[in-house]
Amino acid sequence: MPLVLARYLTGIFLGRAAMVLLGLAALLQLLDLLDKAGDVLARGGVWDIGRYALLRLPSTLGQLVPLAVLVGAILTFRRLAASLEITAMRASGIGMGRVMVALAPACLLAGLLQLGLQSGLAPRTERALSDWWNHREVQDQPLALRRRMWLRSGPDILAADAVSPDGTALSGVLLVRRDTIGRVALRIAAEEARHGAEGWRLTGARVLHLGAAREVASPDVTWPEGPSPDAMRSLARPSEAQGLQDLLRGERGEGPVTRGPAYFATRLHAVAAAALAPFLMLLLAAPSAFGLPRQRGGGWRAAVGLALGLGYLVAQGLFLAIGEAGGFGPLPAAWSMLPCFAIAGLLRLWREEA
Repeated sequence: MPLVLARYLTGIFLGRAAMVLLGLAALLQLLDLLDKAGDVLARGGVWDIGRYALLRLPSTLGQLVPLAVLVGAILTFRRLAASLEITAMRASGIGMGRVMVALAPACLLAGLLQLGLQSGLAPRTERALSDWWNHREVQDQPLALRRRMWLRSGPDILAADAVSPDGTALSGVLLVRRDTIGRVALRIAAEEARHGAEGWRLTGARVLHLGAAREVASPDVTWPEGPSPDAMRSLARPSEAQGLQDLLRGERGEGPVTRGPAYFATRLHAVAAAALAPFLMLLLAAPSAFGLPRQRGGGWRAAVGLALGLGYLVAQGLFLAIGEAGGFGPLPAAWSMLPCFAIAGLLRLWREEA
């Protein structure tokens, strides 16, 4: 395909995909602000509404990239079909395969954008939003969690009923210390734990050693190997977006974690699968280019492509949720839907080309 034509098609596609992305993001941001405006104003002033929207924007954009590619591709192909440009290209020997190859760099750009937003920028902005949202709370006073938090830090297991916003104070603490081969060495229940220069200090502790008949009261117990306050703050109020380094550390079991290896492995595979989602969306939208302007069925082709794209996003989200819970292995959870919908797209395209 001539380079000029490839640039022309890419420009149309990127322009429409960008407009769809920004339009959908603006709509979702508006709906979110209508729901949260009262809470935002209670934590600041009118200008804080803009701050809230700005911190939410990367997460919103990252989630909408595949849908924007799908709708942008459908609009692009419908426009080329309406102006008979697709007909002219096919008459000159340029088939849909070459058109899709010409648009592949744009899909690669969309995949990189999604990766940068979801794994690079969104974890930082979501953490900043969480810190700002809780900035009026007393930083060193534990705040009750919705449910008791359990985490693994090295060989030890920790549970807490409440964590302060800055992560330096815990209450309702249960610490299970294990040896190097995973056997329980002792259990410590404490009213409170605070982080200082020597690590965590548990006050009002009751210690039960392995094989002992009953607990022994101990005024203070130190735990120098415990997680940092920043780690406790992040684990107590986790963000949906997570960086690649956090996922890799979680899969290897490094540092404190509240989830099992299946969750982190599935998330890592999901990141790789998401990079291919724009190419799948382009394939599902391709049949929209067929048909003459006044021929019946053009709108139906676009509707089927849109339904398949939305179906993939829903099915992929469902399989990932099951995989994160350990119901599926990471590979089938993240990759099984991609070839299924790709085959459906290829069959539709082959039928139109035949």
